Amino acid sequence: MRMLLEKEIQSCRLCRYVDKPFLKSSAYRWLPERVRVLAIGESPPPGKKESSLYNLKVFDRLRLSLSLILGVETGRVLGTLKEAGVFFTASIKCRPPDRKSLMGMRRNCVPKLADEIRLLAPRRIVAMGRFASSSVCEILKLAPPPSLHEISAIRSRGVEIFFTPHPNYVFRFARTLAPQLSEILLGP
Repeated sequence: MRMLLEKEIQSCRLCRYVDKPFLKSSAYRWLPERVRVLAIGESPPPGKKESSLYNLKVFDRLRLSLSLILGVETGRVLGTLKEAGVFFTASIKCRPPDRKSLMGMRRNCVPKLADEIRLLAPRRIVAMGRFASSSVCEILKLAPPPSLHEISAIRSRGVEIFFTPHPNYVFRFARTLAPQLSEILLGP
């Protein structure tokens, strides 16, 4: 499955992009044996940066935010997620050249994310932030959540779907949501 997901990203040429962090950092090596929860974030940071959740050689704000939410050291974030059957992906797979490119790239990545959802068959999907929520709603033909400043949940096609603020937003502005988000990711 890992090779299939990597091949799909490798072969895509729909967007102008800086690089492909999911391939550069071998993100899919962090796939749990069974993906119980598919957590979907926005995109790798735009521009010529090296940071991404899966590049352990450099500081990454998302990894820091997740460490606060999960209550683990930053170096344990990926291991904690994997052990709990959680895989963290992005609604935009490649690094955007700039913030203006995000919406078009999101639209182009919808089929990739749909394939990822189908192949990984999670019991729970956690869409974190505006782009992730838009993509999940488009794929599953759902109405958008009323707000992304709080957490909401629905059930569709036998899958629990949670819409949450992005972890960086939780870290900066809504730390009271951290325990609930941790439970959604790591709980039963």
